[in-house]
Amino acid sequence: MSWQALAAVVFWGISFIATKIALREVHPFTLLTLRYAIGALLLILFQLARGRAILNIFSPREWIHIFILASLGVSGLGLLQAYGLLYTTAIHTGWIIAVNPILIILSARFFLGEPITPRKISGIFLGFCGVFLIISKGIFSLSLFRLASTFGDLLILASALAWTAFTIGGKGFISRFPPLATVTAIMMSGCLIVLPLSLLIGEWGNLAHLSLMTWAGIFFLGIFCSGLGYLFWYSALEKRESGVVGIYLYLEPFVTLIGAYFMLHEEVQWITLMGGGMILIGVYLATRNPS
Repeated sequence: MSWQALAAVVFWGISFIATKIALREVHPFTLLTLRYAIGALLLILFQLARGRAILNIFSPREWIHIFILASLGVSGLGLLQAYGLLYTTAIHTGWIIAVNPILIILSARFFLGEPITPRKISGIFLGFCGVFLIISKGIFSLSLFRLASTFGDLLILASALAWTAFTIGGKGFISRFPPLATVTAIMMSGCLIVLPLSLLIGEWGNLAHLSLMTWAGIFFLGIFCSGLGYLFWYSALEKRESGVVGIYLYLEPFVTLIGAYFMLHEEVQWITLMGGGMILIGVYLATRNPS
């Protein structure tokens, strides 16, 4: 058992809950700037402590690539999730995000030419049926699109697409450098991208009036989700096979569900559980290696 991978998944599962708590008092732009600044600082300190270079291993051309990846997998992803969580529940978010492996497989087929088998096709179909069931809540009517929660669910789904674009677009680039150094550079770039937006909002003067709970959410997101989460995850990948470590991601929506139920008092609906179950089975079918 990898405690590091488990800890990272628990942190990421709770991240949606911490985000909803912080968004009660903080604008999404300000929240993300603080989160990524804290996470980037922690990653930089860790790299320096290990005596590893951060900035000088990348050429100017590679920094352009890093900023493009950061705009997709950090700032773009974070903004879509933050605004989505203003309208939908953390439980819905956790389940919809779980479809990421299916989106990555589908994109790899079209953009990287990777083969796809009938078993993977069935898994992809089942996973998308699960997502549709969660978003529709079992209501098959155009009136569904007038609901604010549906808009939030669609933003979360868009964030999953952003992560897929980040994963596929950065596959070759990230493999050429030490993973943690690359993640550190991407996190720094994501913070710099969001910073001007937060300055335009002009909410920094309100930080002194935030509640203790809000600050706890901000520091949890920065330290544990954007900092330690990545440190633990890549440390686990260095010690174990990626397929073994990846299994822990199945636990993430359950962590979100349990945390949201007790901390946010969100309702657990049977239609959501059914859709979530379909997503997990679909992901299993699509990602399982043939024996």
